[in-house]
Amino acid sequence: MRFRIGILGGSFDPIHLAHLEAAHIARERCVLDFVYLVPAGIPYHREQVVASSEQRRAMCELVAQEHDWVQLSTIDLGRPGNTYTIDTIIGLTQEFTQQHPNDSAEWFLILGADAYHSFPQWKDPTGIAQTVRIVVVARPGEQHEEIENFPCDFIDVPGWEISSTEIRFKVEHKESIAQLVSPEVNEYIQAHTLYRN
Repeated sequence: MRFRIGILGGSFDPIHLAHLEAAHIARERCVLDFVYLVPAGIPYHREQVVASSEQRRAMCELVAQEHDWVQLSTIDLGRPGNTYTIDTIIGLTQEFTQQHPNDSAEWFLILGADAYHSFPQWKDPTGIAQTVRIVVVARPGEQHEEIENFPCDFIDVPGWEISSTEIRFKVEHKESIAQLVSPEVNEYIQAHTLYRN
């Protein structure tokens, strides 16, 4: 059997509804069998994470439990040093081959538009582009150009302006985040007093 698998990586600090909507729309547009959520260990090109690796893993797991087409991969959480996407992809493809020796897979890397714009500066972007199809999620109506040598599919995701930074700010200032994260993640954040500074 040949699988079509999406990869959505991120700090997920916390994971929010726009992340899930991006995965959902990518799954529909690209006809994916499932999407891996891959929380980063130490994301080298992003701001420092606030929640622990275990807390971010737990929040992603809560989301995965609610959707049978979402799977959690902790491949980056135990890796020392910076998290590089090429290493994540190599690890996931090796894991898949070990677990499904008689099957094959086509891989789809789901990126935000900002991440795609900086893609040529990533570690081994050519190797990534040769291994996966790149799917770029963007706000509806935004105009984006494909980067030479790194073709992609653009998809519009309503609500993509939600940010984890905004959610952490709201929690710190005792504002509701009920419209921004799933009920399970909201409950976890409250129960563990995350982002209260």
